[in-house]
Amino acid sequence: MSSPKKLAKSKEFKLERRALSLSVYMGMALAVVGISIGIIGGSQIVLFDGFYTFLGIGLTWMAMRVSHLVEEGPTIRYPYGREALVPLIIGIEGVALLATCAYASFNAVLSIIGGGTAVPNRWSFAYAVTALVIPTFIWWRLRRPARKSELVRAESTQWLAGAGLGLAILLAFVAASLMTGTSWALAARYVDPSLVIATCLVFIVPPAGMVRTTFVELIEGVPDPELQEAAKLALDQVAAQFSLSDRHMRMTKIGRKFYVEIDFVVEPHWTVAQSDEVRRVLFRMLKTIPHDLWLTLEFTNDRALVD
Repeated sequence: MSSPKKLAKSKEFKLERRALSLSVYMGMALAVVGISIGIIGGSQIVLFDGFYTFLGIGLTWMAMRVSHLVEEGPTIRYPYGREALVPLIIGIEGVALLATCAYASFNAVLSIIGGGTAVPNRWSFAYAVTALVIPTFIWWRLRRPARKSELVRAESTQWLAGAGLGLAILLAFVAASLMTGTSWALAARYVDPSLVIATCLVFIVPPAGMVRTTFVELIEGVPDPELQEAAKLALDQVAAQFSLSDRHMRMTKIGRKFYVEIDFVVEPHWTVAQSDEVRRVLFRMLKTIPHDLWLTLEFTNDRALVD
């Protein structure tokens, strides 16, 4: 019979995959529309948005596979589970998105050198509205599951960025249309490729952050300050309760797992029963942190073994 904790985790994984599935289906629809209109209307920014979304679909599918593997938990071959796949897939997504921005910017520069592109037509305007409404709706739907899933949080970030791009596209298209028939008509041809470059400069921020997060987690760096503070506060309270002034803490986070290792220097008369009591109290305080806690406590009388 499954424990309440396992049932809760299983429910979280199901909600995670349901959110990722929604992202895949809506992303596929938006990508097909964007690529089609980008080709028909000759708009680089629409084509870029379509390919950017299409790329995200493949990465989201990979994220769903990772979700299945992580849910299986520890195995004989992977005794600590496969949580490292979570930051790894997020990093791959970040690198892929950065590469897409670099390629799109290069093509946009070539278009500017070549004299610009055609002024947006009605199809392009229709896509701009769609690219604003759909990503905003998906981002709103993903907000709740994103609170407990880093994979969904990464998806939510991409949809929010997509909504921002949709708004920028719509405003730029309006500006280009207003320029037509005026002394600024020539400049209207450069709105589309210039928007691609501006968008890419803005878009490099989220994927760059994703790559940085992956790097920090995979080399087992310290977690975010908020997580550090929560763990240090619990340790200080337990140390004060049991008069354990000499201690040393290490911590890191990989995916959902939060690893905490604490070494205590105790007196020779310290007992196993006291160690167990410290462990119970500290675990009870740390398990409120919304991560899978892996807590390791060491008790020694030799200070040299801690350094």
